[in-house]
Amino acid sequence: MQRNLIPRPTNDPKDPLTWSTWRKHLAFTSIAFFVFLSNYITAAIGPALVSIIKEFNISQTQAGYLITLNILSLGVGNLFWIPFAVKFGKRPIIILSSAIFFGSSIWSALAKSYGSLLGARIIQGFGASSSEALGPAVVADLYFLHERGTKIGFYTFMIGGGSSIGGVFSGLVMKSSNNWRWVQWMCTILTGICFALTVLFQPETNFKRSAESELGEGPEVLPHEQGQYSWIQSLELFGGYNREGSLRAFLQRPIELILYPGIFWAAITYGVTLGWVVLQQTVNSVYFPEQYGFNALAVGDISAATIIGALAGCFFGGPVSDWISAAIAKRKKGLFTPEMRLWTLVPAFILGPVGLMLWGVGLGKNLHWSVPIAGTAITYGILCLVPAVGMSYVVDSYKPLAGEAITSLTAFKNTFAFGISFAVFPWLERDGFIKMSGYMTLIEGLTFLTTVPLFLYGKQLRKFTSRYHV
Repeated sequence: MQRNLIPRPTNDPKDPLTWSTWRKHLAFTSIAFFVFLSNYITAAIGPALVSIIKEFNISQTQAGYLITLNILSLGVGNLFWIPFAVKFGKRPIIILSSAIFFGSSIWSALAKSYGSLLGARIIQGFGASSSEALGPAVVADLYFLHERGTKIGFYTFMIGGGSSIGGVFSGLVMKSSNNWRWVQWMCTILTGICFALTVLFQPETNFKRSAESELGEGPEVLPHEQGQYSWIQSLELFGGYNREGSLRAFLQRPIELILYPGIFWAAITYGVTLGWVVLQQTVNSVYFPEQYGFNALAVGDISAATIIGALAGCFFGGPVSDWISAAIAKRKKGLFTPEMRLWTLVPAFILGPVGLMLWGVGLGKNLHWSVPIAGTAITYGILCLVPAVGMSYVVDSYKPLAGEAITSLTAFKNTFAFGISFAVFPWLERDGFIKMSGYMTLIEGLTFLTTVPLFLYGKQLRKFTSRYHV
C-alpha cells in the first residue's frame, strides 16, 4: 500500500522533496554538524574553567558568564539571522554565520584577557546561532511529514551530543596539554571544517509550494518523476531570494509568533530543560573538582554519561515519536494531528524530576559521585526528548513558517535558560543544592503541566491563531 505523501512533491526539479536520498542526507548532515559544533563549543570550555579562573584571576561567577552569555547569544542571534534567511535564502546565511563562527573561534584561542575571551564567546554564539533554527527548517524543506520526527530527533541528539562530547574531548585536551588555549584551537579546527562543509555541501532549500501541496492534496507526483537540477546549480549563492514580502515584515514575524500557544509551549519546555542542563554543566565544572577531587579529564568524562542519556532521549523523541503518531493516525483512519506526538513526552514527565533530585541530593549530601552524575545524565536525556517532540510539533503545526517559528522558540528558550542559569552561584550559595533542586523540580513540573491544555485544545488553538496573518 502506497503512503500518502505530505507535503505533495511537485514536478519542479528545484523542489527539495524530489532530490535523491544522498543529496538530502548530505545537506542534512552538513547543517547537523554545524549545530553539533555550536553546542560542542558551548560545553568545551567547561573543563578549562578552573585554568581560566587562575590565569585571569576571575571569580566563579565571572567564569560562568563564559557559558551563560554564549548561550544567550546563541538564542538571540536567530532574531537577526532567520529573517535574512527567509528573504535572501538559507544558503548565504548559513555560509556567512559559519564564517563568523570560525573567525571568532580563532579570536577565542588568541584572547589575552578575560574581556577579550568573553567577547569572543559572545560572537561565537552569534555566529553559531543560525544553525539551531535553520536546521529544523531545512528538515521541513527536505523531508516528508512521516520522516521529520526521526530527523529532528537526530538533530536534537546532535545538539545534546555536542554538549556531551565537547566536555569529554576538551577534558582529554586539558589533560594532555594543561592549556585551555589548546581547547580553543581544537574548536577552531572543527569550525574551519564546518565552514568548508557549508560552502561545498549546503544547498539552497527554500522552495515555495502551494497550500494544496503542503496538505498532501492535489495530483500525485512521486519523487522519481523529477527533472534535472545539478548539485552545482543548487549551490548558487542567492538561489533562494524571496521577491515577495519585505525584510521588515520578516524581522517582525518571529516576535509575533512567540504569542502562538503551541510555539510558546515548545519554547518554555525547551527553555526549562536547557536551563537545568546549563546550570548543571556550570556547577559540575567547579564543584566536582572541589568536592570529589576530579581533574579536568574526569570533569570532561562526566559528559560520557550524558551521551547515554542523550541517545535514549533522542530515540524516544525521534523514531518513537514517529511510530506512536503513525500508529494513532492509523487507528483514526489516516488522520494525523500534531498532538499525537505529545504522548511521547510521558517518560520525560516522570523521569525529569527524578534526575533533578538525584543531582541535587547527591551533591548536597555528598553521596558517591555516581549519584549526581546519574542525575545529570537523566537531565540530558530530558533535554533531547522534550525539544525533539516540541520542534516536531511546531514544524508539523506551522510548516510554512517553520524557520521563523523555530527562531521564536530558540530565542525565547535561550533567553529563558540564560535567566535561569545566570545567577547560578549566588542561588546555590543562598539555598544549597537540595533546596535549589527542589525549586528546579517544582518549576519543571509546573512547566510540563502546560502540555495538558495543548493536548486537549491544540487543534482549536491553531484554528484561532490562523485568523492572524503574520
